[in-house]
Amino acid sequence: MDWRRNLTEQAREYTARLARAALAFAKADYPIVPGIGSTIPEGTRLNLDERAQKIAQSNAALFGRVGARLGPTPNWVSTHPLRNLTPLRVSAIHNEVLTAGWMLGKSSLDEDVILADSHLRSVDNSFRVAVIGSPFTIEPIDTSELACNVAAYQQKVLESACGWQRACKRLLFGNLSGYAIEEVVYANKEISLEIGGRSFSVEAPTPDGFEWVRNAHTRWNIAEGDRLEIDTRDGFVPISAFPHKFIRYEAAHDFQVRRRGYNYTNIWLSLIKLNAWARWGALLDIWGLRAPFVRTSRELWHNETLREQLIGLIENWSLGKGSVFPDDVEVEASAGVSDGDARGMHAALVGVINAEQSKLVQGEQLTTETGGAGSYALSETHADTKSDWVTEGEQNLSGNVRDWLQYQLRMACQTYNGDGTWGEPLPRGLCAALKVPPSEILSKCGRPQWRVTREMTPTVRMDLYDKAVNKLGMRLSSDPLHREFGFVKATEGHEALIGERDVLGPQDSAVGGAPAPVSVTNPSKKEAEQ
Repeated sequence: MDWRRNLTEQAREYTARLARAALAFAKADYPIVPGIGSTIPEGTRLNLDERAQKIAQSNAALFGRVGARLGPTPNWVSTHPLRNLTPLRVSAIHNEVLTAGWMLGKSSLDEDVILADSHLRSVDNSFRVAVIGSPFTIEPIDTSELACNVAAYQQKVLESACGWQRACKRLLFGNLSGYAIEEVVYANKEISLEIGGRSFSVEAPTPDGFEWVRNAHTRWNIAEGDRLEIDTRDGFVPISAFPHKFIRYEAAHDFQVRRRGYNYTNIWLSLIKLNAWARWGALLDIWGLRAPFVRTSRELWHNETLREQLIGLIENWSLGKGSVFPDDVEVEASAGVSDGDARGMHAALVGVINAEQSKLVQGEQLTTETGGAGSYALSETHADTKSDWVTEGEQNLSGNVRDWLQYQLRMACQTYNGDGTWGEPLPRGLCAALKVPPSEILSKCGRPQWRVTREMTPTVRMDLYDKAVNKLGMRLSSDPLHREFGFVKATEGHEALIGERDVLGPQDSAVGGAPAPVSVTNPSKKEAEQ
């Protein structure tokens, strides 16, 4: 890796730290200072459903599902705005979000678009897979033993949870819609670990599964400074009242969170493209098939009996049946339609919009002119740009997930009181296992990471490990290596592989990737001659 790549990686990491700090600031429900600024209309104020908030904060809700029956409509109901969609309808839906924080129409539109637009769905899925399809680890926040132990525990917790990878993929839907929410279902589990030759176990409420929460079940409380709330049908509850229960993802885009997401831009492209598909289909339906027709004299045409016979013969021919025509009748085929294939205006429009959508989702635009390197230069530009977008997406997902992980870590340390607060340390929790107070453990919350670097081949990756250990003398843990390459650790009772032994200079012993069973001493030159 040259100095340019090192500088680029350092700049990305610095940008990621700033982004995570800004994201944490934006998520906090800081109080609004009264007496300054414009007056909020009463119609924008949302009534608090205190009864539902108590239920959602209870222990019963901790081990069950809260988002399955939220309002304002059931989970299986959609307004389906994509049907007969017009520019006026799009503007009306966007205005609902801007002025009232109402998300039902916008959420249904986001779902309709990803279901109807095949190219958009493909490039969107490609971007998500590029992030969550990479090896996942919880990295220690620093090099201390406590930080390593906490990260190892968090790694084991997420490995034991059902559907963690699928949940992260659903969270990345927030890049299209602006934000996304996953509900966490807990279960009392015992997590056993062995680190550095020391074994310990933790018994605490632990994530067991994840469920998607539709954005249609949420609304933004503009009167409270754009606070995200869930709709209980009888009122609203701030989602920040139970941060341990929901993972909240926000797209790292401009404007208020409710107005983020690339579908604000894409909906106009999809609207034009879907109409182009419909018109192309109508064109092919009418003109796409060449049909047989008959040329004959006017006299024969006025002969009603013969005319009916000719029509019947043409119909039989169209069905693949044999037909016999007199000499004075000519059978011809209708002209082909040149604009009914990929050269036509509708196909060209679809192709242009597909290219624009790829730029919008994956950033694969050409930023330099084609030079002497030809297509190679273009492919490198595409790869560099997409790599930057994927890296930024990974960093944003990491920051959002870590916000929730801090509260999940508290569940492993302290008793949950069932009202959104925590009490004394758990008798068999993480504090008891590591023999440190909750505050120290919470300060060591690990960082989730998906390795999305461009060098993805195992050979190149292994070469980096080789140089880091043997050339630079870095002390690296073997656990990530086993996970990344799928190596299985040798357990007790199984023979471990022995690495190649290298013979060094005189009086040195043979060494290798693993200790030699018996040390071998090289003979001196004099002894060899004798």
